[in-house]
Amino acid sequence: MSLLTSEWVPYGTENYFRKLEMYSDMYWCNEIDISTSVVIAAPCGGPVIVIRDRTKLVSVKTVGKPIISVYTSSGKIISSFVWSSGHLINLGWSNNEEILCCQDDGLVLIYDLFGNYQHTFSMIKDRQGVKLLDARITSNFTRTIVAVLTETCNIYVMNDITKVKVHILPDIPDMNSLPNLWEIVLLERQTNVLISTNHSLYSVSHAECKQQFIGFNDTDYNNDTSLTNSIKKICISADHKYIALLNNDNIIWIGSSDLRKVYRIYRKSFSSSIDQMAWCGTEGVALYFKSEETVMIIGKIEDQVSFIYTDPICLVSEIDCVRVIGAFSNDMLQLVPHYVQEIFRINSTSPSSYLVEASKQFERRNHRANEYIHLVNQMLETAVDHCIKAAGHEIDTSTQKLLMKAAQFGKTFLQNWNPEQYINLCRLLRVLNAVRDPKIGISITYPQLQKISVQALLDKLVGQRHYYLALQASSYIRMSSNLGSSRILTHWAKFKVKQTQVDREQLAITIADKLGKYSGVSYHSIAEIAANSGRIQLAIKLLDYETQVNLQIPLLLKYQQDTIALKKAVESGNTDLVYMVLLHMQTSMPLGKFQMEIKKSSVAQALYIKYCHQQSGYSLLDMYTQEDNHEELALYHITESIKSKNTKEMSVSINEAINCYKRTRDEFSLTTCESQIKLIRYQSSLEEKLKNDFRNLTLNDTLLKLIEINELKLADKLRSEFKVPERRYWWARLTILAKQEDWNELEKLSKVKKSPIGYEPFVDVCIEHGNKYEALKYLPKVRDDLKQNYSTKVTSMP
Repeated sequence: MSLLTSEWVPYGTENYFRKLEMYSDMYWCNEIDISTSVVIAAPCGGPVIVIRDRTKLVSVKTVGKPIISVYTSSGKIISSFVWSSGHLINLGWSNNEEILCCQDDGLVLIYDLFGNYQHTFSMIKDRQGVKLLDARITSNFTRTIVAVLTETCNIYVMNDITKVKVHILPDIPDMNSLPNLWEIVLLERQTNVLISTNHSLYSVSHAECKQQFIGFNDTDYNNDTSLTNSIKKICISADHKYIALLNNDNIIWIGSSDLRKVYRIYRKSFSSSIDQMAWCGTEGVALYFKSEETVMIIGKIEDQVSFIYTDPICLVSEIDCVRVIGAFSNDMLQLVPHYVQEIFRINSTSPSSYLVEASKQFERRNHRANEYIHLVNQMLETAVDHCIKAAGHEIDTSTQKLLMKAAQFGKTFLQNWNPEQYINLCRLLRVLNAVRDPKIGISITYPQLQKISVQALLDKLVGQRHYYLALQASSYIRMSSNLGSSRILTHWAKFKVKQTQVDREQLAITIADKLGKYSGVSYHSIAEIAANSGRIQLAIKLLDYETQVNLQIPLLLKYQQDTIALKKAVESGNTDLVYMVLLHMQTSMPLGKFQMEIKKSSVAQALYIKYCHQQSGYSLLDMYTQEDNHEELALYHITESIKSKNTKEMSVSINEAINCYKRTRDEFSLTTCESQIKLIRYQSSLEEKLKNDFRNLTLNDTLLKLIEINELKLADKLRSEFKVPERRYWWARLTILAKQEDWNELEKLSKVKKSPIGYEPFVDVCIEHGNKYEALKYLPKVRDDLKQNYSTKVTSMP
């Protein structure tokens, strides 16, 4: 235990700070000089940007343009590229570990870890010609915020770079010169910018600009006191809940980020200047004195501790520690977690400490193990739980094993104990140890992992192209396929398709072999990346493996693979997709070629014909004309004649149908059409003569109407001219007379000559209209075999 606590420094009465050596032998030790470089580290043990500090004079052996180098936390080079765009004023990291490069013209260029350009957005679209003097880039775990300061002392803020919406903050009163310092502060519901001028401190939000009062010298911290000395450093904690201000008298004010609560004012004088400030988690502020080669941590409430660093370093604030990045090492300074303290603190009598000792004695086959177990018998479950939690806070694998073995030893004495927490942490520790390896270089801690989630850690691995490790990690911690393996392999495939030196056929097969057994793989998104990289044929090949046709078809159409898209749409059985392809082909192809293509598929042609019947008759006419399909052309013209609103258009359409039937030699249809033309002409003459409307009436309806208006001569003429059967004519006369209740004419009709339809209909119409008297007149003329039945009907009438 003495080795474990050798780097512990007492803090206050009961706590300790410790130094954890993440990497003792940095890859970059012979490549960079921290003292002449700007070091910008991504949160949660992420990669590090290193660029030469252009404010310091150094001998340059390369080109004069800035070189942006990206390293892992262990100093291993990821990429390096020459900045060849505009004047660079600041760099930063997005929450997705993308590099944001802000220029003085307001453009923010985004690159991935490997220096590949992604996209650009502007911070001052409405102010062309305005130059930027400075920029701030910060992020939490969900969004990235960018703020810029213009030469006119205006501040523009973008609350989320994914939404690209810029707000201009209110003007600051009496700000005639540039501010000394300014920083972004993320409060619970809004984004503030804290600005320090010569003698004032302002908090500016979207809604207001408010002057703040900080009491550096007043013993009553809660009284508002004017700022009597300008602030020369502002330091905000990683979670943006706490802030530290350093004034020109080297007095440090520590409080809440909204400046409403004061925790401590540190007035002790410093023998040298403070070069860097960074929050150590939320426990205190780390100060770096380069001349004294010391890092001092001033507690938020009390006391301070110091650590010696002989080489130049850079402090990076994290949610649970402060990272100390140097040319030769990468350390963490943090408050020793409570669970770790109670186990390894000298003379500790906590149950978890006894359990660890019992486990060690058991490993040595010593009977004292039983004595230690009896000491924690009543608190054994708590001891096991604390050992598991303490293991999560350790980065040394031997210490992790010691604690997990103690937990394993203790749980054997417990009944009905849920092992889920133990199993999950075993898996997570193995993953954390793998990603912390210097070859990977992600120096993330367990509390940081809990904050960002395992999925975000896998995204970090994918972003650095450690696909195999990410795949193994997702499998080991039992992540679902859509969040783990499928998503990782999709990213891998997107990376592979950009490699233009690989043959497309072989690459498509390789990708399909890798991804084939995983469900949820998005081939269409991979194909889009391939197409955007100029590899259209590879994209088409990859789309063959996409199982969702509704995602496959639009991309095939986009890549001008209309024939393949039509085939797949027909095979899917989804008529909506078929119509989508047909309408696209109709607008993008010459008419002749389009008709030839759809003719190859009977289903597609049938659906197109159905569509044309409902929407576009002219397209249907063109298709039938192109194919010399006279039978369908005739049907088309007949359909158009039915839709016609006047006699002339109807006649023209039917004449066109007649011409088509002449070519097909369909005598029946030809005769029918000729009879219809004849009827239309006859109806036209009737309209002129009788001033009545006969349009769109059938032959039978025309006959009924003539009888109804008592034009019997014209009805007889129509009957003879169109050879209407006598039975139909009698039925028409009988129906109309009964409807008009003209019983005398009905009786005359029955006596003209023998009825061709019999006399039973006469009785029926009389019964239907409730005229028993008239029905009795025709009853004697009813056929003998039906007379009894009809007699019963008539006599039963009221």
